[in-house]
Amino acid sequence: MDQLNPASLDWALTHILRYGDTDIFPVPFEFEAISHSWLSIRPALERLDLRQYVPSVGQRVLVPKPGGGFRVTVQLDPIDSILYTALAYEAAESIEQSRVDRSQQVACSYRIKLDAKGSFFAAESGWNDFHQRSVELTNIEGFTHVLLADIADFYNQISLHRVESALYTANLARPRVDTIHEFLLALNLKQSRGLPVGPLPSILLAEALLTDVDNFLLRRGASYVRYVDDFRIFCRSRADAITLQHDLTEYLYTSHRLSLESHKTKIMHVRKFVLEELRDPEEEEREAKSDKLNDLIQQLKETTGYDVSADELPEDEHAVAVRESLSELFNNCVATRPLHLGLARHLLRRAFQMKTAVIVDQVLNYLEVLAPVFRDVSRYLIRCLPKKSAELRGKRLMEFLTTSDVGRLPFIRMWGLEMFRQRKEMGSESQIWALTEDSVPSLGQRYLALIACTFGQLDWVRACKENWRNHGAWDRRAIIWSSSILPQTERRPWLDIVAGSGDHCDAAIAQFVRSQP
Repeated sequence: MDQLNPASLDWALTHILRYGDTDIFPVPFEFEAISHSWLSIRPALERLDLRQYVPSVGQRVLVPKPGGGFRVTVQLDPIDSILYTALAYEAAESIEQSRVDRSQQVACSYRIKLDAKGSFFAAESGWNDFHQRSVELTNIEGFTHVLLADIADFYNQISLHRVESALYTANLARPRVDTIHEFLLALNLKQSRGLPVGPLPSILLAEALLTDVDNFLLRRGASYVRYVDDFRIFCRSRADAITLQHDLTEYLYTSHRLSLESHKTKIMHVRKFVLEELRDPEEEEREAKSDKLNDLIQQLKETTGYDVSADELPEDEHAVAVRESLSELFNNCVATRPLHLGLARHLLRRAFQMKTAVIVDQVLNYLEVLAPVFRDVSRYLIRCLPKKSAELRGKRLMEFLTTSDVGRLPFIRMWGLEMFRQRKEMGSESQIWALTEDSVPSLGQRYLALIACTFGQLDWVRACKENWRNHGAWDRRAIIWSSSILPQTERRPWLDIVAGSGDHCDAAIAQFVRSQP
């Protein structure tokens, strides 16, 4: 038997409640219900023999890429997500110990540092280390060229057998390695290639696998830095760079059956690399803010005759400068093709943290361009869209979702409906319901149930009570959740039946809804 430690299961739930189950999908309401019934669910998960357990196939959605094409992503069933996270938690420290030491400044991405609050990683993702080390290497005399290498469709092409080997190398016990391997195979319907894209535990397994590539490059004497599958290798001549690209390509294929992305892999002179590639979103934001503050200081000097420093500017002037610099940077970002993903995400998340509406209209003007980061777009608009103009601006969102060439994509519709669900003042009930019905072929009944719950459509919920068992798991759980709008005397007897159905997740939702006033 192979079973999980109770403390690992607790940690996994803590992690998901704090960080979500993916960085792509809306966080399922199921986790709130699971948390409510955790004391009864956890013992059942403790007793599971993971060698015999078969996870469900998750729900899949394709996310647009900036340059065209799509990235295949997966959201695991909530119980499977907890188990996968707990498995990764128990393997995390062994994986980190097997990686190239952080002091070598090679593998910068996602260094593992567990804490009691549910974090897998150190406070910084490692991007700053990646950028700073790149700057240092460009300044070393003798390096004339940089090989930029990116693995094609990395997560989806990873061999599960190579993950298995990497975990053995990390000194995990053989039964546990076999468990993780079989778990991943089941998620892939027995296909031996591909880690699920979206769940955070996949990051740990990908880094474990890339340790082998790090060791290959170090044995070759390469001077390089890596962030996930993005390599920057510094060479003393173009000939050296070509040779290293050849050898890396051969090693990736022979050892992992991986290949380099042709349009992202290139050799550049160091000077060109500095001008075109050495970009850091946080640094660009700081520079834009500094430029704006200097403009304000110059204006004050011209109008008053006094010369002041940035520290002497009034607080509201500082705030104006920050917002204006953010707006200008965002304008530049959405005007660049292809969209710079890192910068777009950074600016949207920065505006989200600041709770500023300064880029709301820019976002709504460029929804199609921003499709690859539509999750961040949605989270920003949900939080920062002013109430007084929500309906007017909601019309622009509705128009995009119904008329744009990309507005019908499942990923876009999913987050669009999530916006209307959480900010229902953005549209009329009839329009939102029509949009939801139009999305059923790609998203199923789940959002119909959630929108029915949002607008109190009792008749729709009542019509689904009798045949709730006939729906797939994701739709079924949403129907159970939506029964919260029914009168207590009507919903409680039915929820008692649901709670006794034998499914842990269904029962947890039924018990949670039953407990609500």
